[in-house]
Amino acid sequence: MKGLLIKDFFCLKKQLINYGFIIAGVIVISVMFVLSYNFGNIHAGFTEMVDSGQNTGESITIIASNAMLLFMLIPIACTGDITNLVIEDEKASFYKVASALPVSVGRRVVCRFMAGYLFIVLGAAVDLILSVILSSLTDVISLEKYCGVIITFASVMMVYISLFILFTYILGKGKTTYANILPLLIGLLVCICVSFNKIKAFLTDTDDNALMDLYNRTTDFMFHRSYLLLTAAIIISGGAYFTAVCIAKRKRGVA
Repeated sequence: MKGLLIKDFFCLKKQLINYGFIIAGVIVISVMFVLSYNFGNIHAGFTEMVDSGQNTGESITIIASNAMLLFMLIPIACTGDITNLVIEDEKASFYKVASALPVSVGRRVVCRFMAGYLFIVLGAAVDLILSVILSSLTDVISLEKYCGVIITFASVMMVYISLFILFTYILGKGKTTYANILPLLIGLLVCICVSFNKIKAFLTDTDDNALMDLYNRTTDFMFHRSYLLLTAAIIISGGAYFTAVCIAKRKRGVA
């Protein structure tokens, strides 16, 4: 299993290099934004907007917190792209080698899941470092709330990667693009179903505060109830793994 994990990370080598540059850029930009928000041009601009009545202090705080949440999203979002892992295996026809290895199908499948999850752990670790830096520079979002956001984003990516790997086994070789899109469509459908009433109220102009209410509910969930999403992610990932193992045992030509 160790050899399979090493192979997977070699497949993601180019991605890891690009990821390093992205992380460095995110950290620099986020720190510059916070410093400017506290002391620089952004602070001056926001102060002028509040003094002129264009915006309230609460709105400014929401804008700043949204920017910081975006900085937190980027490192983990980048870890969700493990398509190169599947593509490189298909190019090398690794399934021919895998079938001859003294490793069971279940272990081969779990290695693929572990490679994706380790990538998420890397992104979460970077986010944790970033959250410590940002929370020490400003009190817009506390470290405790940052941790809730990290758990939320990591759980979402955990579900996405699990479904992506599952669909690669269901659809078979050469269908990586579809395996990438399907989890996104499922996620979009779930979000629409959960927020249907608020979206409907906004589109029909029956509730002017529908979007703000939806935003408040979403951020409150991330800050205080992210453990629910983590529990759901673990259950979904477990189901995806066992389903993928069953499919891999029945189908030939899979890694």
